[in-house]
Amino acid sequence: MLNLIRQHADSWMVKTILWLIILAFVGTIFYSWGMGGASTSRGGVVAMVEGAEIHYSEYDKTFNNLINFYREQFRNQFSEDLIQRLDLKTQALDALIQRKLLLLEAKNLSIKVSDAELIDHIQSFPAFQKDNKYNPVYYNNYLKFNRLSPLEFEEGQREALTIEKLEKLITENTLVSKSEVTETFNAEEESVKLDYIVFSEDHFSNTEPVTGENIKDYYEKNKIRFEVPDQIQVEFVKVEPKNFVKEIEPSEEDIKEYYEAKIADFRVEKKYRASHILFQLEPGKADDNATPEEKQKASEDAARSDAEDALKKIREGADFSTMATKLSDDPGSSMREGSLGEFPRGAMVPEFEAALDKLNVGEISEPVKTPFGYHIIRLDGKQEERIKPLEEVKDTVINAVKESKARQKARRIVKRIHKAAEKDGDFAKAAAEQKVEVKTSDYFSSQKHDIAGVGIVAEFYNAAFTLADNQISDPIDTAEASYLIKLKERKPAYIPELDAIREKVKEKAGQNKNKEYTEKKFKELADRLKGGDSLEKISEDLKMDIQHTPFFSRIDSIPGIGDFPAIKDNVFPLEKGQTTSAEAFRKFYLLRVQDRKQPGEPTKEQIDSITARLKRQKATTLFQDWLKNLREKSDVMIDKTLL
Repeated sequence: MLNLIRQHADSWMVKTILWLIILAFVGTIFYSWGMGGASTSRGGVVAMVEGAEIHYSEYDKTFNNLINFYREQFRNQFSEDLIQRLDLKTQALDALIQRKLLLLEAKNLSIKVSDAELIDHIQSFPAFQKDNKYNPVYYNNYLKFNRLSPLEFEEGQREALTIEKLEKLITENTLVSKSEVTETFNAEEESVKLDYIVFSEDHFSNTEPVTGENIKDYYEKNKIRFEVPDQIQVEFVKVEPKNFVKEIEPSEEDIKEYYEAKIADFRVEKKYRASHILFQLEPGKADDNATPEEKQKASEDAARSDAEDALKKIREGADFSTMATKLSDDPGSSMREGSLGEFPRGAMVPEFEAALDKLNVGEISEPVKTPFGYHIIRLDGKQEERIKPLEEVKDTVINAVKESKARQKARRIVKRIHKAAEKDGDFAKAAAEQKVEVKTSDYFSSQKHDIAGVGIVAEFYNAAFTLADNQISDPIDTAEASYLIKLKERKPAYIPELDAIREKVKEKAGQNKNKEYTEKKFKELADRLKGGDSLEKISEDLKMDIQHTPFFSRIDSIPGIGDFPAIKDNVFPLEKGQTTSAEAFRKFYLLRVQDRKQPGEPTKEQIDSITARLKRQKATTLFQDWLKNLREKSDVMIDKTLL
């Protein structure tokens, strides 16, 4: 997923994904992290929406929590590159503005959430239930653990439900036509197989030397690329929770409270282990003169008959695993003697799971029909849904409580330093009183800030670049440490003179010449392909291998290449044997359609599935367009100096 986002950060698809993440994030999780009210402790008003204020502290916390969200999702793959490519600062502010607009519009439309609706919603949370019933003890412990008042949490949930009601009002009449379903089915089922040659944007080297004139010309045209950005130097303290973990001894009450507050984390979902033999439906094998309905029925009859014959042999003593390897149309599981491994409830289609629930471990089902065909299913194992008792997870809970209390202690220490430093202005003295060392960073910029003793911590640098000279930041809390920062010195941005960076400019100018030369060669090769030269001839001349893909559809990522519309748009209109070329993600492709498969007729289940999916997609697009229009006609003012 990370590569997908990096490659397509500007595409409508990723923007849609991010908007949905952020809307849910700000509308719901936002409040469970204790951000129900806008604080005015520092930084002023960052935006005004129809006269309603969004304070900097609210934006800052939203941005930092958004970073934490992505860090949790991508873990060691999370990087500054991701923050910049997705422009998370803008995403955070946009989400707050959009949320404010939605709530104001809901008020204008008299959309309200009653107390009864709110109560039903909160009582349905799995985290607040015991034995599938709402448990007020779990609810109160959750609020206590997250330092939330009932009013903060409940008003946050009321606003989230209000936005949900507004969205339903806008999208409830979304319709999908038969032609849209047919078009989507054909696009998803039609597939092609490619032969291709690929090379990078700088594959061919321009052997002409890089002259002084080349260097000067490149520098003059690309000066901004060599700009040294604003740099700052800060003093900071860092207090790490890990240094306090060993000294903390949680009480039994602490352990019980944490367990009950996080009860949902200890829920073990129902899981199955199963094997199957699949007999696919193949309408294409029926009589060409038959109607679609007749083709479908003939296909179902054939698959059911094959399944019944196989089941009879198994009942008579044939080995299930051997039959699965020999007969199953599911290539993935047939290679494993029919095994599907272990999977949670909800992973399979309802018909498949309904059959599993009727079996005892070791039993084999009658033929089961699903949208994929007929299955013979064997239940190999089952784990019922349950909540792990405290005794089973006590060590885990104790460690979590220790870490939580250690974070609280680290944050208390930083708050004391902050309070003392603001009182008398002596940062070093305030830190020394808490036995914490003040460190001084090297100069760093918003582009390069792997700070010794800190690393790449977005919350740290984001706060650092908002400070005025000698100003001390508010406490900055992350999962790993708590910080305070004091801005010591600032260096303005500048562009170095050519003589100071001549070798760097020469290298970039040479790379640019190679790119221009490669692009020229690509156009020549594409023209040769158009003119009738074969891919094999070009491959021989270039001394490059022809690569091959398996079949893929318009909705698939192209195996070995990636999900690039520029390539798909070029190849899908072609017939078998025809050639084309494309440029995608800093690479050049010479392409030939090796083979193609036409779609058959959709089943009722496929039609229903596509209809439901298209309706969701159209509803999302409709709501986004409506929201865009709402923002365009609304009075929104942003103070960009605070970002």
